[in-house]
Amino acid sequence: MRKLNVYFLSSLLFWVVLWIWAKQTEAVNDLFLPSPSQMLSAIYNLFWVNGFIQDIFASIFRVFSAFLLSAAIAIPLAILMCNYKPIRQMLSPYIDFIRYLPVPVLIPLTILFFGIDETAKIVLLFIGTFFQLVLLVIDDINEMPSEFYDLTYALQFSKAQEMKFTFMNVLPQIYDNSRITLGWCWTYVVIAELVASDSGIGHMIKEAQRFSNTPNVYVGIITMGVIGFLTDNAFKQCYPLLFKYKQKTRIVK
Repeated sequence: MRKLNVYFLSSLLFWVVLWIWAKQTEAVNDLFLPSPSQMLSAIYNLFWVNGFIQDIFASIFRVFSAFLLSAAIAIPLAILMCNYKPIRQMLSPYIDFIRYLPVPVLIPLTILFFGIDETAKIVLLFIGTFFQLVLLVIDDINEMPSEFYDLTYALQFSKAQEMKFTFMNVLPQIYDNSRITLGWCWTYVVIAELVASDSGIGHMIKEAQRFSNTPNVYVGIITMGVIGFLTDNAFKQCYPLLFKYKQKTRIVK
C-alpha cells in the first residue's frame, strides 16, 4: 500500500482553511470566489440536475480520439522521417511551420472544411498535438546512442528491421512523451469546444462565464484538473508494468 502524501494533504488542508476563513470574513466577493456551500450546490446541480456527466464524457471522447489518431500517425511518420532523408527534407518545413500556428486561428478554416460537428473539434485537437508529438519522437530517436546503429549494421538488419529495432528502443521515451502530449490535448479542449458546441466541459464553462456563474466555472476547471491528474497517474502506474527492464534494480542493504 502506497504511503499517503502528507505534504500534499497538509497543503490542501491549508488552502481549504484559508478558503473558509476568506468567506467567513467576507474578504473576497462571491463573484470571484464562491463559498463552500455554493460550490456544493453547483456540484449537485451540474451532476444530478443538468447532466454534467454527459459533458465530461463528450470531452473525454474528443480528447482521446484526437490523441490516439495523432499518435497512430505521428509515431510511424517520425520513424520514417529519421530513416529516410527525402521524407524528412520534404516534411520538416511543413511541420516546423504549422506547429507554431496558434490553434484558435485555425477555427474558421476548420469550420469551413469540416463543418460544426464532432469532426471539426477532433481535428483542432489533432492539430494541437500531432505536430508536437512528431518532433518529440524525432528527438527521442536522435538521442539513441550510436552503438545501437552499429549493432544494426553488424547484424545486417534490413531497413524494416532497423526501424522496428529503433521503435522498440525508444518506446519508453515515446510513452512518456505521449503522456505529455495527452496533457497538451486537454489544454486545447476548451478551444475546440468553442466550435459551435452544445456539449463538453469547455462548453459548460463558456456558458457559465456568459451568465457570471462562477461556481460552475470553478467546478468545470476542477473537473478537468481531476481527469487530467487521474489520467496522468494511470500512465505512471502502467509504466513499470510495461517497461520492467527500465526500472532500476533496488539494492537491499
